[in-house]
Amino acid sequence: MALYEDQFDEQHDFSHQTDTRKTLIVASTVRSGSHMLGHILHQTGGFGFPLEYGNKQNLKQWKQRLGHTSTSQCMKALMQRRTSPNGVFGIKVHYSHLPEFGGFANLCKLFPNPHFILLTREDLMAQAVSLSIARQTGSWIAKHQDSTVEPQYNFNDIDEGLRRIIFENSSWRYTLAASGAKYMELNFSEVKTNTANTVLRIADFIEQDIDATRIPITPVTQKQSNELNQQWLSRFTHQFDPTHELMRYNQQSIWRKLMKKLGK
Repeated sequence: MALYEDQFDEQHDFSHQTDTRKTLIVASTVRSGSHMLGHILHQTGGFGFPLEYGNKQNLKQWKQRLGHTSTSQCMKALMQRRTSPNGVFGIKVHYSHLPEFGGFANLCKLFPNPHFILLTREDLMAQAVSLSIARQTGSWIAKHQDSTVEPQYNFNDIDEGLRRIIFENSSWRYTLAASGAKYMELNFSEVKTNTANTVLRIADFIEQDIDATRIPITPVTQKQSNELNQQWLSRFTHQFDPTHELMRYNQQSIWRKLMKKLGK
């Protein structure tokens, strides 16, 4: 996977170090639109710069650049650089990133006063197709679209991606609800169609005033989907067998546990 090199640029550091009082954590999944949301929030100047600092490859680079071997020390150094003047630090965390922090509990301990935005996409099939293409080409954002790899349609790869997305969305919902975490749900369609209102809702959620004039009114990142995405989506839905069992993954143990709880 090609790294998003711009994240390491010192121009994104804030000029004055500010203690982190709140953390905005975008709880997301792959291809959910979190990259666009992070850039929108960054442009306001009031949410830090929410990027995938906990992505394994990104984290490795950050540790080397900041001279730290532990994730906690690396994140503390990042908070010193990327906390906005109002005391808010932002980070994107896919559910698959949690092991890098030692789990959800350690994530909450590491970042001061965490507030979560659970970001999802309405069209899960489109998300799964996008994931399959990105995994083959290595083009995870628009700036990576110079890939010479020609992606090949693979039903099983898209199916696996769809199941992963649904599983991770559900896992985020379960974890946030069961832990009593402060969170709000946000669909990516809202980010695209009503950007200003979405940003103001987030600011209200974390109880933070922002300069409304700095909210971008035009897209800050480029759309990646194209005709190929639509072709694959149509091909998958025609190939899908509706008799497939939805709980195929580890189904026997799931039902055994469920029946045991119900006393049957």
